[in-house]
Amino acid sequence: MIDTFNAVIEGSERLSGLADVDEVVKDLSRLLKRLVKSRWIAVYFFDRERRDFAPARSYGLPARFVPIFRDMPLAPDKIPLLKGLLQKKQHLLLSDPGVSHLIPQKLRKLLRNLTLLAVPMVARNQVIGAVFVARSRELPPFSPDEVAVIRDMTSHAALIVSHIQLFDESLDMALDLAGRIDVILTLDEINKAISSSLSSDKILGTAMEHVERITGCEFVAILQVEGSKLAIMASHAGELPIPDILRAGSRLPRGRCAAWNARRNGRSTSVVFVGKTEGMPPVDQALYSLGIRSVLAIPLVVRNEVKGVLLLGDTEAGKFARGETFTIEKIASQMAVALENARLYEDMRSLFINTVASLANAIDAKSPWTKGHSERVMHIAARIAKEMGFSEQEVEKVRLGGLLHDIGKIGVIEAVLEKPAVLSDDEFPPLRAHPEKGVAILSPIAQLNDVLPAILHHHERYDGTGYPKGLKGEEIPLSARIVSVADSFDAMVSERPYKKGYTIGEAIAELRREAGRQFDPKVVECFCRYLERTMGRELSGDFPGAFKKVSGG
Repeated sequence: MIDTFNAVIEGSERLSGLADVDEVVKDLSRLLKRLVKSRWIAVYFFDRERRDFAPARSYGLPARFVPIFRDMPLAPDKIPLLKGLLQKKQHLLLSDPGVSHLIPQKLRKLLRNLTLLAVPMVARNQVIGAVFVARSRELPPFSPDEVAVIRDMTSHAALIVSHIQLFDESLDMALDLAGRIDVILTLDEINKAISSSLSSDKILGTAMEHVERITGCEFVAILQVEGSKLAIMASHAGELPIPDILRAGSRLPRGRCAAWNARRNGRSTSVVFVGKTEGMPPVDQALYSLGIRSVLAIPLVVRNEVKGVLLLGDTEAGKFARGETFTIEKIASQMAVALENARLYEDMRSLFINTVASLANAIDAKSPWTKGHSERVMHIAARIAKEMGFSEQEVEKVRLGGLLHDIGKIGVIEAVLEKPAVLSDDEFPPLRAHPEKGVAILSPIAQLNDVLPAILHHHERYDGTGYPKGLKGEEIPLSARIVSVADSFDAMVSERPYKKGYTIGEAIAELRREAGRQFDPKVVECFCRYLERTMGRELSGDFPGAFKKVSGG
């Protein structure tokens, strides 16, 4: 008896130090085999969702009985004996001839030549499982002392298992919470991108970055609906070379691929590639060639209309579990709204720009020599602003300032604008007034208030001898200093009735000569370095014919 007591104490201490359910059950099995000479034990854990006991672990069970054990959940409502065992939290000798007929046929197969004892696993007054202990009928029936030992060790094991399960559940909850926090932070980042920028490119970049980080997917693409087509706006595949059909700008051919299914049905669609098959859609073939084995396509829906598709691919088959799909769908929903807002803004901006461009073109059209001048100045000024590291919003202000800088010339008679010679003293004052007239024309338009300084001061000189205010150096708004360089550069390289256009090299030399006098030296140097690097190739693409001569000087 003392040996048994010592073995129980020793076994309890060993169980207490374990942190894995398998190890607990395995140790319990070894201990019971030693103490009560058990042949095998089988452990069932209660499944809260199914409301039955699912087979979890078995040790010592003959190989031919393992499939029976694995396929035999025990439902208390269908097995009166088991229900009574759980209600009373008492042990039950299932091999007793008086009760064996009440248990399932499959379980009876395990009882041939065996005595079987069922003991509930109770922790915190809750039944979390049941242990079935079997030993040979050649041995005497379980004695009360042996039953007490089995119950004590099972109770101790139940407490340890309960703690492990509680820890695992807490860890799962913590990971789930961390995942949800990550989603919230991601949605917040996308919200920030929306509020700080209405640029589709920036929103796409932000969304792609966070989707890649959260999912760890090897392939991410964002597609937009263009009439009856699906066009790829952006795609990324890490270090892998992206096939042409999956590159930005490509239009997906109609077919049975996941992206088109999500577009048609308005529901998330997942696909697992088990291999390359005949008749596989071209998009799926391209994804398969990248090593992608699982695909998820999520429609980007705004006001019940599919505006695009978020397409994800991963090398792991069955990658997209339900919880992860939910997370990505939340991000996709936010992304859809952001991209739609950006599109609406871009449409409004294009309408606005086209309207003011019409005004500017009306001025330029007064003379064949100045045709297209305002648009060229717009492009040049925007390029300088980008080279100087301006934000998107600041570049936009400079762009509009360049487009509208001469809008005040609408009140100048055509004879003055078309004069094929230098203006006389009497002709110059009306022309000098065009910056202030331009401001007067545009000031009622609230959206252009930030653009007015560039229009008013683009004829100021860095040395303070310009007009209309005679501002000097840093007193001149930077946007105006940029438009001044852009305006003068276009005038230099353009043909006029009274002069030939400069080459790029000659214009660069002239700009540098006037740096510190007419122009801001920093703006000049930034623009000249850009011109020397590209020799005007990028600018000439914006308006062909503006830079016919790109050598010399």
